[in-house]
Amino acid sequence: MASSRRRDAQVAAHFDVEARSGRWDALYEEVGPRTYQFHVRRDRVLELLPPHLGHVLDVGCGTGILAGPVLARGGTYLGIDVSPGMIEEARARGAGLSGATFRVGNIEALPLGDGSVDQVICLAVIEYLATPDRALTEIARVLRPGGIAIVTAPKRIHLEGVMLALTSPLRRVARAVVGKRAPDVRRIGYQPSELDRHARAAGLLPDGGSHYYFTPVAYPFTRAFPRLAMRVDLPFERWHATHNPLVGFLAQGYVARYRRPAAA
Repeated sequence: MASSRRRDAQVAAHFDVEARSGRWDALYEEVGPRTYQFHVRRDRVLELLPPHLGHVLDVGCGTGILAGPVLARGGTYLGIDVSPGMIEEARARGAGLSGATFRVGNIEALPLGDGSVDQVICLAVIEYLATPDRALTEIARVLRPGGIAIVTAPKRIHLEGVMLALTSPLRRVARAVVGKRAPDVRRIGYQPSELDRHARAAGLLPDGGSHYYFTPVAYPFTRAFPRLAMRVDLPFERWHATHNPLVGFLAQGYVARYRRPAAA
């Protein structure tokens, strides 16, 4: 429990810095080699949500980038994030949005009643937890019977990751030479089948999904020629609904849709 609280504090502090620096919002503004993955992930999330929404919980809402699209589909929006800095920025961005509220909270202990929301969005959260089990159990608890949850996670195994692992010694030398350091917060990847297994254990049924961020042109090409790599990689996003494991191996992330079983 103490280690979990330390990790929560570390994650919150990391994203406080990201929010107040403006870097997080910048990821969703102009599409470029370093940012297009965030745009395609957001697109996949929106595609998997129903066309008409009810009461939506966006847990790990960041600066509230999904508030506008949710409201545009007739939903009401509650954004929760562990980072006070993110919530502060979200409230500033969403000041003119009727039907959107934001509050600080923890995905592993959601301040909501059982069956109180129609849809849950969990974008870029699971990878920062020691395990997804408590978070997915909480998502299942607050969903109404028949409600839908959209959960994203980076994959544990993909082509870019294999290439990075093979070149790890050289990259360590390069970091030492140029003074770069690894990210402050470690992320944990999950294969789609692994995420589905955790979701089933929490009482959620798999109901479709999409791959995102295809990088068939992998490291070191992606770093040496990022703009050219983006032009080559982006057309592969059309394969986001693939069930072919070889094609899926080219994608770095997965967006899963789950449904809470309807009441008997």
